[in-house]
Amino acid sequence: LHGLPPKSTTNTLSFFVIYMSHHIELSSVGYYLSSICNSLELYFPNICTIHSTSIICWSLTGMKKLHSSQPTPCKQALECDDLLKIITALPLNPPHDNLLFVTMLLTGFHGLLRISELTVLHTITKCTTHKLTLCLALVVDGAWFSFTLPFHKSDHFYTGNTIMVQALPHSPINPMFHLHHYITSCDHAFPLLPALWLGSSSQPPPTHGLSPAYRTS
Repeated sequence: LHGLPPKSTTNTLSFFVIYMSHHIELSSVGYYLSSICNSLELYFPNICTIHSTSIICWSLTGMKKLHSSQPTPCKQALECDDLLKIITALPLNPPHDNLLFVTMLLTGFHGLLRISELTVLHTITKCTTHKLTLCLALVVDGAWFSFTLPFHKSDHFYTGNTIMVQALPHSPINPMFHLHHYITSCDHAFPLLPALWLGSSSQPPPTHGLSPAYRTS
């Protein structure tokens, strides 16, 4: 079909990988190649050795990276217009959970944080106070505020990370404005609790329960 010699070489096997990667599922190419090599071993005793060479492995890996059949699923990125829609949907006197949600949302957006860095695990047995962000870590200045994220397993010095978020005066998505409202509500409801992020249940918001429990509409 392609004018290649019948004798199996590293070139013919790598060409087979590249050719088949365009016609069948990438996850099946390796199985097809192994099956063919087992069938041809009687006629070409060294074909299994050729199959295990680096160029064949690299060809398989390269085609999987180049033509991945299952792209990485990603959430739709938030934009400023999305934040504005959420804020305008707030009632005139929003309850505490709404203040918490909006403050965490703006803090995570402007601080480039993942939701797991602001919430706690849903599984109680895996929760630990060492991973809570504390009120004592919050520093508020006129132009910015900062807090310390607790350390994690990849933090070799166990010092945590300091997150700084800049204020946006005269902007409806100013994180400083909403932080002040949330802190006022939190200090009034839970003056003695140490955690920075607290819902109306006096508990830190769980990762999997954030969206339904702290909706803004």
